[in-house]
Amino acid sequence: MSKEIESFQENIRRTFIVFSLTPVIGIVFAVMILFIITWNAYMSESNRRDNSEIAAETNEVLTTYYSMFSEIKNVINKNDGDIEASSNQIFSKLYSSTSGYDELGNLMIIDGTGDVLFTSASPMDIPRYLTDPEFMDWGVWNKLKSRPGLASTVLYEGTLYVASGEYTGSDLNYAMIYAVPSQVIANIVNAKNRYCMITDENGWIYLNNTQGIRDDFGQIQEVFEGRSGYVRSDGQKYICHESGLQKGLRVYTFYDINRSLWMILILIAIILVIFVAVIIITYRSTAATSEEYTKDVKKIEDAFEAVQQGNLDVSLSIDTNKEFQTIGNDFNEMLGGLKDQIERNKELAQNAAFSQVKQLESQFNPHFLFNTLDNIRFMAKIDAAAADKMIVSLSGLLRYSIKEMREEVTVKEDLDNLQYYLNILQIRFNKRFSYNINVAEDIYDCLIPKLLLQPLLENAVKYGFGEKEKLNVNISGYQITENLIFVCEDDGVGIDEDVLEEIKSQLADSENTSNHFGIYNIHRRIQLMYQGDYGLDINSKKGEGTTVRLTLPKRT
Repeated sequence: MSKEIESFQENIRRTFIVFSLTPVIGIVFAVMILFIITWNAYMSESNRRDNSEIAAETNEVLTTYYSMFSEIKNVINKNDGDIEASSNQIFSKLYSSTSGYDELGNLMIIDGTGDVLFTSASPMDIPRYLTDPEFMDWGVWNKLKSRPGLASTVLYEGTLYVASGEYTGSDLNYAMIYAVPSQVIANIVNAKNRYCMITDENGWIYLNNTQGIRDDFGQIQEVFEGRSGYVRSDGQKYICHESGLQKGLRVYTFYDINRSLWMILILIAIILVIFVAVIIITYRSTAATSEEYTKDVKKIEDAFEAVQQGNLDVSLSIDTNKEFQTIGNDFNEMLGGLKDQIERNKELAQNAAFSQVKQLESQFNPHFLFNTLDNIRFMAKIDAAAADKMIVSLSGLLRYSIKEMREEVTVKEDLDNLQYYLNILQIRFNKRFSYNINVAEDIYDCLIPKLLLQPLLENAVKYGFGEKEKLNVNISGYQITENLIFVCEDDGVGIDEDVLEEIKSQLADSENTSNHFGIYNIHRRIQLMYQGDYGLDINSKKGEGTTVRLTLPKRT
Protein backbone atom coordinates (compact mmCIF):
# COMPACT_ATOMS: atom_id res chain seq x y z
CA MET A 1 0.00 0.00 0.00
CA SER A 2 1.37 3.42 -0.91
CA LYS A 3 2.30 5.83 1.81
CA GLU A 4 -0.55 8.15 2.78
CA ILE A 5 -0.05 11.87 2.35
CA GLU A 6 -0.14 13.56 5.76
CA SER A 7 -2.29 16.48 4.65
CA PHE A 8 -4.03 17.80 1.56
CA GLN A 9 -1.93 20.95 1.85
CA GLU A 10 1.28 18.93 1.57
CA ASN A 11 -0.20 17.03 -1.34
CA ILE A 12 -0.92 20.30 -3.16
CA ARG A 13 2.61 21.45 -2.40
CA ARG A 14 4.17 18.29 -3.78
CA THR A 15 1.81 18.34 -6.76
CA PHE A 16 2.82 21.91 -7.52
CA ILE A 17 6.51 21.03 -7.37
CA VAL A 18 6.17 17.92 -9.53
CA PHE A 19 3.74 19.23 -12.12
CA SER A 20 5.04 22.78 -12.22
CA LEU A 21 8.80 22.58 -11.84
CA THR A 22 9.26 19.37 -13.83
CA PRO A 23 7.86 20.93 -17.03
CA VAL A 24 9.90 24.05 -16.29
CA ILE A 25 13.03 21.93 -16.17
CA GLY A 26 12.16 20.46 -19.54
CA ILE A 27 11.36 23.90 -20.93
CA VAL A 28 14.65 25.35 -19.70
CA PHE A 29 16.67 22.59 -21.30
CA ALA A 30 14.54 22.84 -24.43
CA VAL A 31 15.20 26.59 -24.50
CA MET A 32 18.92 25.97 -24.14
CA ILE A 33 18.90 23.50 -27.01
CA LEU A 34 16.68 25.79 -29.07
CA PHE A 35 19.01 28.70 -28.39
CA ILE A 36 22.04 26.72 -29.58
CA ILE A 37 20.19 25.53 -32.68
CA THR A 38 18.85 29.02 -33.39
CA TRP A 39 22.25 30.58 -32.85
CA ASN A 40 23.92 28.18 -35.24
CA ALA A 41 21.10 28.63 -37.75
CA TYR A 42 21.46 32.39 -37.51
CA MET A 43 25.22 32.25 -37.95
CA SER A 44 24.81 29.84 -40.86
CA GLU A 45 22.30 32.13 -42.54
CA SER A 46 24.46 35.19 -41.83
CA ASN A 47 27.45 33.35 -43.30
CA ARG A 48 25.41 32.37 -46.38
CA ARG A 49 24.13 35.92 -46.84
CA ASP A 50 27.60 37.45 -46.58
CA ASN A 51 28.90 34.83 -49.00
CA SER A 52 26.21 35.71 -51.53
CA GLU A 53 26.91 39.43 -51.17
CA ILE A 54 30.67 38.98 -51.54
CA ALA A 55 30.14 36.74 -54.57
CA ALA A 56 27.70 39.22 -56.13
CA GLU A 57 29.99 42.23 -55.58
CA THR A 58 33.03 40.30 -56.85
CA ASN A 59 31.09 39.21 -59.91
CA GLU A 60 30.05 42.83 -60.47
CA VAL A 61 33.68 43.96 -60.38
CA LEU A 62 34.73 41.30 -62.88
CA THR A 63 31.76 42.16 -65.10
CA THR A 64 32.98 45.75 -65.14
CA TYR A 65 36.40 44.60 -66.35
CA TYR A 66 34.80 42.33 -68.97
CA SER A 67 32.77 45.28 -70.23
CA MET A 68 35.93 47.42 -70.30
CA PHE A 69 37.51 44.87 -72.67
CA SER A 70 34.54 45.13 -75.03
CA GLU A 71 34.77 48.93 -75.05
CA ILE A 72 38.55 48.88 -75.68
CA LYS A 73 38.10 46.35 -78.48
CA ASN A 74 35.58 48.69 -80.14
CA VAL A 75 38.05 51.60 -79.83
CA ILE A 76 40.83 49.58 -81.48
CA ASN A 77 38.52 48.40 -84.25
CA LYS A 78 37.47 51.99 -84.99
CA ASN A 79 41.16 52.85 -85.45
CA ASP A 80 41.66 49.94 -87.86
CA GLY A 81 43.55 47.91 -85.29
CA ASP A 82 46.15 50.62 -84.64
CA ILE A 83 46.75 50.22 -80.91
CA GLU A 84 49.30 53.01 -80.67
CA ALA A 85 46.82 55.48 -82.22
CA SER A 86 44.19 54.24 -79.78
CA SER A 87 46.30 54.57 -76.64
CA ASN A 88 44.71 57.80 -75.39
CA GLN A 89 41.23 56.40 -75.84
CA ILE A 90 42.29 53.13 -74.19
CA PHE A 91 43.54 55.09 -71.16
CA SER A 92 40.22 56.95 -71.10
CA LYS A 93 38.23 53.70 -71.07
CA LEU A 94 40.52 52.27 -68.39
CA TYR A 95 40.09 55.31 -66.14
CA SER A 96 36.31 55.47 -66.59
CA SER A 97 35.88 51.74 -65.91
CA THR A 98 38.04 51.69 -62.76
CA SER A 99 37.11 55.11 -61.36
CA GLY A 100 34.89 53.51 -58.74
CA TYR A 101 37.77 51.50 -57.23
CA ASP A 102 40.79 52.51 -55.20
CA GLU A 103 43.40 51.29 -57.70
CA LEU A 104 43.80 51.62 -61.44
CA GLY A 105 45.38 48.23 -62.08
CA ASN A 106 47.67 47.33 -64.96
CA LEU A 107 46.18 46.88 -68.44
CA MET A 108 48.50 45.25 -70.99
CA ILE A 109 48.01 44.60 -74.69
CA ILE A 110 50.47 42.01 -75.99
CA ASP A 111 50.77 40.42 -79.42
CA GLY A 112 51.22 36.72 -80.13
CA THR A 113 55.04 36.95 -80.02
CA GLY A 114 55.14 38.53 -76.57
CA ASP A 115 55.72 42.12 -77.72
CA VAL A 116 54.02 44.69 -75.47
CA LEU A 117 51.82 46.97 -77.60
CA PHE A 118 50.34 48.90 -74.68
CA THR A 119 50.68 49.04 -70.89
CA SER A 120 49.10 51.33 -68.34
CA ALA A 121 52.04 50.83 -65.98
CA SER A 122 55.79 50.56 -66.39
CA PRO A 123 56.98 47.87 -68.84
CA MET A 124 59.30 46.74 -66.05
CA ASP A 125 56.22 45.71 -64.03
CA ILE A 126 55.12 43.19 -66.65
CA PRO A 127 56.01 39.66 -65.49
CA ARG A 128 58.16 37.46 -67.71
CA TYR A 129 55.51 34.76 -67.96
CA LEU A 130 53.39 37.18 -70.01
CA THR A 131 56.10 38.14 -72.53
CA ASP A 132 58.70 35.38 -72.79
CA PRO A 133 58.07 32.88 -75.62
CA GLU A 134 58.81 29.93 -73.34
CA PHE A 135 55.60 30.72 -71.37
CA MET A 136 53.32 31.05 -74.40
CA ASP A 137 51.67 27.70 -73.69
CA TRP A 138 51.32 28.18 -69.93
CA GLY A 139 49.20 30.10 -67.46
CA VAL A 140 47.34 33.07 -68.90
CA TRP A 141 48.29 32.22 -72.51
CA ASN A 142 47.02 28.67 -72.12
CA LYS A 143 43.67 30.00 -70.93
CA LEU A 144 43.49 32.47 -73.82
CA LYS A 145 44.15 29.77 -76.41
CA SER A 146 41.60 27.41 -74.86
CA ARG A 147 38.89 30.12 -75.13
CA PRO A 148 39.70 32.07 -78.31
CA GLY A 149 37.88 35.37 -78.57
CA LEU A 150 36.28 35.04 -75.09
CA ALA A 151 37.13 36.92 -71.93
CA SER A 152 38.38 34.73 -69.08
CA THR A 153 39.45 35.07 -65.46
CA VAL A 154 42.84 33.48 -64.72
CA LEU A 155 44.68 33.11 -61.41
CA TYR A 156 48.42 32.70 -61.98
CA GLU A 157 51.34 33.19 -59.62
CA GLY A 158 49.00 34.75 -57.03
CA THR A 159 47.75 37.44 -59.41
CA LEU A 160 44.22 37.55 -60.78
CA TYR A 161 44.03 38.39 -64.46
CA VAL A 162 41.15 39.15 -66.77
CA ALA A 163 42.27 38.24 -70.30
CA SER A 164 40.82 38.14 -73.79
CA GLY A 165 42.40 37.44 -77.19
CA GLU A 166 41.47 39.03 -80.52
CA TYR A 167 41.89 36.58 -83.39
CA THR A 168 41.79 36.62 -87.16
CA GLY A 169 40.97 33.05 -87.97
CA SER A 170 43.39 31.06 -85.82
CA ASP A 171 45.97 33.87 -85.71
CA LEU A 172 46.17 35.97 -82.55
CA ASN A 173 46.24 39.68 -83.35
CA TYR A 174 46.67 40.81 -79.78
CA ALA A 175 45.70 39.86 -76.22
CA MET A 176 44.25 42.23 -73.62
CA ILE A 177 45.42 41.25 -70.14
CA TYR A 178 44.37 43.17 -67.04
CA ALA A 179 45.93 42.53 -63.65
CA VAL A 180 43.13 42.99 -61.13
CA PRO A 181 44.31 45.00 -58.09
CA SER A 182 44.08 42.68 -55.10
CA GLN A 183 42.89 45.53 -52.89
CA VAL A 184 39.71 45.92 -54.94
CA ILE A 185 38.52 42.40 -54.05
CA ALA A 186 40.02 42.63 -50.55
CA ASN A 187 37.90 45.73 -49.82
CA ILE A 188 34.76 43.74 -50.63
CA VAL A 189 35.78 40.98 -48.20
CA ASN A 190 36.97 43.34 -45.45
CA ALA A 191 33.65 45.18 -45.48
CA LYS A 192 31.89 42.02 -44.27
CA ASN A 193 34.28 41.27 -41.37
CA ARG A 194 34.02 37.61 -42.27
CA TYR A 195 36.50 34.78 -42.67
CA CYS A 196 36.70 34.45 -46.43
CA MET A 197 38.71 32.68 -49.09
CA ILE A 198 38.54 33.22 -52.85
CA THR A 199 39.98 30.55 -55.14
CA ASP A 200 39.95 29.66 -58.79
CA GLU A 201 38.09 26.63 -60.14
CA ASN A 202 41.04 24.37 -59.28
CA GLY A 203 41.20 25.45 -55.64
CA TRP A 204 44.29 27.70 -55.93
CA ILE A 205 43.93 30.50 -53.41
CA TYR A 206 43.72 34.10 -54.57
CA LEU A 207 42.64 35.81 -51.35
CA ASN A 208 42.58 34.42 -47.79
CA ASN A 209 42.10 36.17 -44.45
CA THR A 210 42.11 33.12 -42.18
CA GLN A 211 44.52 30.40 -41.10
CA GLY A 212 44.32 26.62 -40.98
CA ILE A 213 42.14 26.22 -44.07
CA ARG A 214 44.80 26.09 -46.78
CA ASP A 215 47.06 23.14 -47.50
CA ASP A 216 50.82 23.05 -47.96
CA PHE A 217 50.55 23.63 -51.71
CA GLY A 218 48.62 26.90 -51.52
CA GLN A 219 45.23 25.38 -52.24
CA ILE A 220 42.10 25.23 -50.11
CA GLN A 221 41.94 22.06 -48.03
CA GLU A 222 40.13 19.27 -49.84
CA VAL A 223 37.60 18.89 -47.02
CA PHE A 224 36.28 22.41 -47.75
CA GLU A 225 36.33 22.30 -51.53
CA GLY A 226 32.85 22.63 -52.99
CA ARG A 227 31.25 22.23 -49.52
CA SER A 228 28.47 24.14 -47.82
CA GLY A 229 27.46 23.27 -44.27
CA TYR A 230 29.32 21.96 -41.19
CA VAL A 231 32.95 21.02 -41.78
CA ARG A 232 35.55 19.73 -39.32
CA SER A 233 39.26 20.31 -39.92
CA ASP A 234 42.17 19.75 -37.51
CA GLY A 235 39.87 19.64 -34.50
CA GLN A 236 38.12 22.89 -35.47
CA LYS A 237 34.44 23.10 -36.49
CA TYR A 238 33.33 25.53 -39.16
CA ILE A 239 30.12 26.58 -40.85
CA CYS A 240 31.19 26.87 -44.47
CA HIS A 241 29.38 28.23 -47.50
CA GLU A 242 30.59 28.16 -51.10
CA SER A 243 29.42 30.08 -54.18
CA GLY A 244 30.69 29.58 -57.70
CA LEU A 245 31.01 32.58 -60.01
CA GLN A 246 30.47 32.28 -63.75
CA LYS A 247 33.66 34.26 -64.12
CA GLY A 248 35.71 31.27 -62.93
CA LEU A 249 36.17 32.00 -59.21
CA ARG A 250 34.79 30.40 -56.04
CA VAL A 251 33.95 32.30 -52.87
CA TYR A 252 34.15 30.50 -49.51
CA THR A 253 33.03 32.08 -46.23
CA PHE A 254 33.56 30.49 -42.81
CA TYR A 255 32.25 30.79 -39.30
CA ASP A 256 34.43 29.32 -36.55
CA ILE A 257 32.01 27.54 -34.21
CA ASN A 258 34.67 27.08 -31.51
CA ARG A 259 34.94 30.84 -31.05
CA SER A 260 31.36 31.14 -29.82
CA LEU A 261 31.35 27.87 -27.87
CA TRP A 262 32.69 29.42 -24.67
CA MET A 263 30.21 32.27 -24.83
CA ILE A 264 27.35 29.76 -25.17
CA LEU A 265 28.67 27.71 -22.24
CA ILE A 266 28.87 30.81 -20.02
CA LEU A 267 25.32 31.77 -20.97
CA ILE A 268 24.09 28.26 -20.19
CA ALA A 269 25.84 28.38 -16.81
CA ILE A 270 24.11 31.68 -15.96
CA ILE A 271 20.73 30.23 -16.93
CA LEU A 272 21.36 27.15 -14.78
CA VAL A 273 22.26 29.28 -11.75
CA ILE A 274 19.09 31.32 -12.17
CA PHE A 275 17.05 28.18 -12.60
CA VAL A 276 18.47 26.56 -9.44
CA ALA A 277 17.63 29.73 -7.52
CA VAL A 278 14.07 29.60 -8.85
CA ILE A 279 13.73 25.96 -7.74
CA ILE A 280 14.91 26.76 -4.22
CA ILE A 281 12.64 29.80 -3.86
CA THR A 282 9.67 27.91 -5.29
CA TYR A 283 10.19 24.93 -3.01
CA ARG A 284 10.24 27.12 0.10
CA SER A 285 7.33 29.34 -0.92
CA THR A 286 4.92 26.50 -1.70
CA ALA A 287 4.50 25.64 1.97
CA ALA A 288 3.15 29.11 2.76
CA THR A 289 0.87 29.43 -0.28
CA SER A 290 -0.55 25.93 -0.71
CA GLU A 291 -2.94 26.19 2.24
CA GLU A 292 -4.44 29.48 1.05
CA TYR A 293 -5.36 28.16 -2.37
CA THR A 294 -6.29 24.58 -1.50
CA LYS A 295 -10.02 25.08 -1.77
CA ASP A 296 -9.92 26.92 -5.09
CA VAL A 297 -7.42 24.49 -6.60
CA LYS A 298 -9.72 21.61 -5.72
CA LYS A 299 -12.61 23.30 -7.50
CA ILE A 300 -10.49 23.85 -10.55
CA GLU A 301 -9.23 20.28 -10.43
CA ASP A 302 -12.76 18.90 -10.22
CA ALA A 303 -13.92 21.10 -13.06
CA PHE A 304 -11.08 20.07 -15.35
CA GLU A 305 -11.59 16.42 -14.50
CA ALA A 306 -15.25 16.77 -15.46
CA VAL A 307 -14.30 18.32 -18.77
CA GLN A 308 -11.74 15.59 -19.32
CA GLN A 309 -14.53 13.05 -18.91
CA GLY A 310 -16.51 14.84 -21.63
CA ASN A 311 -18.86 16.91 -19.47
CA LEU A 312 -18.95 20.38 -21.01
CA ASP A 313 -21.84 21.65 -18.84
CA VAL A 314 -19.75 22.28 -15.71
CA SER A 315 -18.92 25.78 -14.47
CA LEU A 316 -16.60 27.33 -11.94
CA SER A 317 -17.92 29.69 -9.26
CA ILE A 318 -15.02 31.18 -7.30
CA ASP A 319 -15.28 34.36 -5.25
CA THR A 320 -12.57 33.94 -2.61
CA ASN A 321 -9.91 36.01 -4.37
CA LYS A 322 -9.52 37.99 -7.57
CA GLU A 323 -6.90 35.80 -9.27
CA PHE A 324 -8.84 32.55 -9.02
CA GLN A 325 -12.07 34.37 -9.77
CA THR A 326 -10.49 35.45 -13.05
CA ILE A 327 -9.46 31.85 -13.71
CA GLY A 328 -13.00 30.69 -13.01
CA ASN A 329 -14.55 33.31 -15.29
CA ASP A 330 -12.03 32.58 -18.05
CA PHE A 331 -12.67 28.86 -17.68
CA ASN A 332 -16.40 29.35 -18.04
CA GLU A 333 -15.93 31.64 -21.01
CA MET A 334 -13.43 29.26 -22.58
CA LEU A 335 -15.77 26.30 -22.12
CA GLY A 336 -18.65 28.24 -23.66
CA GLY A 337 -16.47 29.19 -26.62
CA LEU A 338 -15.30 25.60 -26.92
CA LYS A 339 -18.86 24.33 -27.12
CA ASP A 340 -19.72 26.97 -29.70
CA GLN A 341 -16.62 26.08 -31.70
CA ILE A 342 -17.47 22.37 -31.56
CA GLU A 343 -20.91 23.11 -32.92
CA ARG A 344 -19.49 25.33 -35.66
CA ASN A 345 -16.94 22.69 -36.55
CA LYS A 346 -19.64 20.05 -36.78
CA GLU A 347 -21.69 22.29 -39.02
CA LEU A 348 -18.66 23.20 -41.10
CA ALA A 349 -17.69 19.55 -41.52
CA GLN A 350 -21.24 18.59 -42.46
CA ASN A 351 -21.57 21.51 -44.83
CA ALA A 352 -18.17 20.90 -46.40
CA ALA A 353 -18.93 17.22 -46.94
CA PHE A 354 -22.40 18.01 -48.27
CA SER A 355 -20.99 20.77 -50.49
CA GLN A 356 -18.32 18.48 -51.91
CA VAL A 357 -20.91 15.79 -52.64
CA LYS A 358 -23.18 18.27 -54.37
CA GLN A 359 -20.27 19.70 -56.30
CA LEU A 360 -19.32 16.25 -57.50
CA GLU A 361 -22.93 15.49 -58.35
CA SER A 362 -23.23 18.69 -60.38
CA GLN A 363 -19.93 18.04 -62.12
CA PHE A 364 -20.11 14.36 -62.76
CA ASN A 365 -23.77 13.37 -62.61
CA PRO A 366 -24.81 10.71 -65.12
CA HIS A 367 -26.30 13.31 -67.46
CA PHE A 368 -23.06 15.33 -67.57
CA LEU A 369 -20.88 12.26 -67.99
CA PHE A 370 -23.23 10.83 -70.63
CA ASN A 371 -23.12 14.02 -72.68
CA THR A 372 -19.34 14.32 -72.33
CA LEU A 373 -18.64 10.69 -73.21
CA ASP A 374 -21.17 10.80 -76.05
CA ASN A 375 -19.41 13.89 -77.42
CA ILE A 376 -16.06 12.12 -77.09
CA ARG A 377 -17.43 9.13 -79.02
CA PHE A 378 -18.78 11.42 -81.73
CA MET A 379 -15.63 13.58 -81.87
CA ALA A 380 -13.38 10.53 -82.07
CA LYS A 381 -14.88 9.80 -85.49
CA ILE A 382 -14.65 13.28 -87.01
CA ASP A 383 -12.05 15.17 -84.95
CA ALA A 384 -9.57 13.04 -83.00
CA ALA A 385 -7.75 16.08 -81.62
CA ALA A 386 -10.96 17.48 -80.11
CA ALA A 387 -11.82 14.08 -78.65
CA ASP A 388 -8.37 13.82 -77.12
CA LYS A 389 -8.72 17.29 -75.59
CA MET A 390 -12.09 16.36 -74.08
CA ILE A 391 -10.65 13.17 -72.59
CA VAL A 392 -7.71 15.05 -71.06
CA SER A 393 -10.04 17.72 -69.66
CA LEU A 394 -12.45 15.17 -68.18
CA SER A 395 -9.52 13.29 -66.64
CA GLY A 396 -8.22 16.53 -65.17
CA LEU A 397 -11.60 17.32 -63.61
CA LEU A 398 -11.84 13.89 -62.03
CA ARG A 399 -8.26 13.98 -60.76
CA TYR A 400 -8.65 17.43 -59.22
CA SER A 401 -11.83 16.43 -57.38
CA ILE A 402 -10.60 13.14 -55.89
CA LYS A 403 -6.83 13.44 -55.56
CA GLU A 404 -6.80 15.18 -52.15
CA MET A 405 -9.10 16.46 -49.39
CA ARG A 406 -7.70 19.95 -48.93
CA GLU A 407 -10.46 22.41 -48.12
CA GLU A 408 -8.51 25.37 -49.55
CA VAL A 409 -6.46 25.72 -52.73
CA THR A 410 -4.79 28.64 -54.50
CA VAL A 411 -6.68 30.76 -57.01
CA LYS A 412 -4.27 29.50 -59.68
CA GLU A 413 -5.11 25.85 -58.91
CA ASP A 414 -8.86 26.46 -59.06
CA LEU A 415 -8.47 28.39 -62.33
CA ASP A 416 -6.47 25.52 -63.83
CA ASN A 417 -9.28 23.12 -62.90
CA LEU A 418 -11.85 25.54 -64.32
CA GLN A 419 -10.01 25.50 -67.64
CA TYR A 420 -10.67 21.76 -67.97
CA TYR A 421 -14.38 22.38 -67.60
CA LEU A 422 -14.24 25.26 -70.07
CA ASN A 423 -12.47 23.05 -72.61
CA ILE A 424 -15.34 20.55 -72.49
CA LEU A 425 -17.98 23.29 -72.75
CA GLN A 426 -16.15 24.94 -75.63
CA ILE A 427 -16.04 21.70 -77.64
CA ARG A 428 -19.55 20.70 -76.65
CA PHE A 429 -21.30 23.98 -77.51
CA ASN A 430 -18.76 25.23 -80.06
CA LYS A 431 -19.67 28.75 -81.22
CA ARG A 432 -22.79 28.81 -79.06
CA PHE A 433 -20.65 29.32 -75.96
CA SER A 434 -17.92 31.89 -75.30
CA TYR A 435 -16.17 33.03 -72.19
CA ASN A 436 -13.65 35.50 -70.84
CA ILE A 437 -11.54 35.07 -67.69
CA ASN A 438 -9.93 38.15 -66.21
CA VAL A 439 -8.38 37.31 -62.84
CA ALA A 440 -5.56 39.53 -61.56
CA GLU A 441 -2.26 37.66 -61.35
CA ASP A 442 -1.39 39.25 -58.00
CA ILE A 443 -4.05 37.09 -56.30
CA TYR A 444 -3.00 33.79 -57.92
CA ASP A 445 -1.29 32.63 -54.69
CA CYS A 446 -4.23 33.52 -52.45
CA LEU A 447 -6.23 30.69 -50.84
CA ILE A 448 -9.90 30.07 -51.63
CA PRO A 449 -12.26 27.12 -50.97
CA LYS A 450 -11.69 24.25 -53.35
CA LEU A 451 -14.11 24.05 -56.31
CA LEU A 452 -15.30 27.61 -55.71
CA LEU A 453 -15.35 28.96 -59.27
CA GLN A 454 -16.65 25.97 -61.23
CA PRO A 455 -20.17 25.97 -59.67
CA LEU A 456 -20.56 29.61 -60.72
CA LEU A 457 -19.87 28.66 -64.32
CA GLU A 458 -22.12 25.60 -64.09
CA ASN A 459 -25.07 27.67 -62.90
CA ALA A 460 -24.48 30.20 -65.66
CA VAL A 461 -24.51 27.48 -68.33
CA LYS A 462 -27.29 25.43 -66.77
CA TYR A 463 -29.74 28.30 -66.33
CA GLY A 464 -28.36 30.89 -68.73
CA PHE A 465 -28.94 29.23 -72.10
CA GLY A 466 -32.68 28.71 -71.89
CA GLU A 467 -34.00 29.30 -75.40
CA LYS A 468 -31.00 31.45 -76.41
CA GLU A 469 -28.76 30.42 -79.24
CA LYS A 470 -25.55 31.82 -77.72
CA LEU A 471 -24.23 32.43 -74.23
CA ASN A 472 -21.24 34.47 -73.09
CA VAL A 473 -19.83 34.20 -69.55
CA ASN A 474 -17.29 36.58 -67.98
CA ILE A 475 -15.38 35.60 -64.83
CA SER A 476 -13.24 38.21 -63.11
CA GLY A 477 -11.26 38.31 -59.88
CA TYR A 478 -9.41 41.07 -58.08
CA GLN A 479 -8.44 42.43 -54.67
CA ILE A 480 -10.06 45.34 -52.84
CA THR A 481 -8.24 46.30 -49.62
CA GLU A 482 -7.97 42.98 -47.74
CA ASN A 483 -10.80 41.21 -49.60
CA LEU A 484 -10.92 39.05 -52.71
CA ILE A 485 -13.77 39.67 -55.14
CA PHE A 486 -14.89 37.15 -57.79
CA VAL A 487 -17.65 38.02 -60.28
CA CYS A 488 -19.39 35.63 -62.69
CA GLU A 489 -21.52 37.48 -65.23
CA ASP A 490 -23.52 36.03 -68.12
CA ASP A 491 -25.81 37.44 -70.80
CA GLY A 492 -28.31 34.58 -70.52
CA VAL A 493 -32.04 34.48 -70.01
CA GLY A 494 -31.80 35.78 -66.43
CA ILE A 495 -33.92 34.82 -63.42
CA ASP A 496 -37.55 35.57 -62.71
CA GLU A 497 -37.95 38.23 -60.04
CA ASP A 498 -39.86 36.00 -57.63
CA VAL A 499 -37.25 33.21 -57.97
CA LEU A 500 -34.46 35.73 -57.42
CA GLU A 501 -36.12 37.00 -54.23
CA GLU A 502 -36.50 33.40 -53.04
CA ILE A 503 -32.79 32.74 -53.61
CA LYS A 504 -31.73 35.92 -51.79
CA SER A 505 -34.02 35.11 -48.88
CA GLN A 506 -32.63 31.60 -48.67
CA LEU A 507 -29.04 32.91 -48.58
CA ALA A 508 -29.88 34.76 -45.35
CA ASP A 509 -31.01 31.55 -43.58
CA SER A 510 -28.74 29.15 -41.71
CA GLU A 511 -30.37 26.11 -43.30
CA ASN A 512 -31.21 25.36 -46.92
CA THR A 513 -34.84 24.42 -47.60
CA SER A 514 -34.78 25.07 -51.35
CA ASN A 515 -33.41 23.23 -54.38
CA HIS A 516 -30.69 25.81 -55.04
CA PHE A 517 -27.88 23.68 -53.63
CA GLY A 518 -24.97 25.11 -55.59
CA ILE A 519 -25.55 28.82 -54.84
CA TYR A 520 -26.49 28.21 -51.20
CA ASN A 521 -23.60 25.83 -50.47
CA ILE A 522 -21.05 28.29 -51.85
CA HIS A 523 -22.46 31.10 -49.68
CA ARG A 524 -22.84 29.04 -46.50
CA ARG A 525 -19.44 27.41 -46.90
CA ILE A 526 -17.72 30.81 -47.16
CA GLN A 527 -19.56 32.10 -44.07
CA LEU A 528 -18.65 29.07 -41.97
CA MET A 529 -15.00 29.02 -43.07
CA TYR A 530 -14.26 32.74 -42.60
CA GLN A 531 -16.93 33.99 -40.15
CA GLY A 532 -17.19 37.57 -41.28
CA ASP A 533 -19.00 39.81 -43.70
CA TYR A 534 -18.25 37.43 -46.55
CA GLY A 535 -20.33 35.34 -48.91
CA LEU A 536 -22.32 35.45 -52.13
CA ASP A 537 -24.52 38.10 -53.66
CA ILE A 538 -26.66 37.52 -56.77
CA ASN A 539 -28.43 39.94 -59.10
CA SER A 540 -30.30 39.22 -62.30
CA LYS A 541 -32.64 40.82 -64.80
CA LYS A 542 -34.97 38.76 -66.90
CA GLY A 543 -33.77 38.55 -70.49
CA GLU A 544 -30.49 40.37 -69.79
CA GLY A 545 -28.42 37.96 -67.70
CA THR A 546 -27.22 37.19 -64.20
CA THR A 547 -24.33 38.45 -62.05
CA VAL A 548 -22.97 36.52 -59.06
CA ARG A 549 -20.44 38.23 -56.78
CA LEU A 550 -18.29 36.46 -54.15
CA THR A 551 -16.48 38.24 -51.32
CA LEU A 552 -13.74 36.43 -49.36
CA PRO A 553 -10.90 37.48 -47.05
CA LYS A 554 -7.44 37.60 -48.58
CA ARG A 555 -5.47 34.60 -47.30
CA THR A 556 -2.09 33.34 -48.50
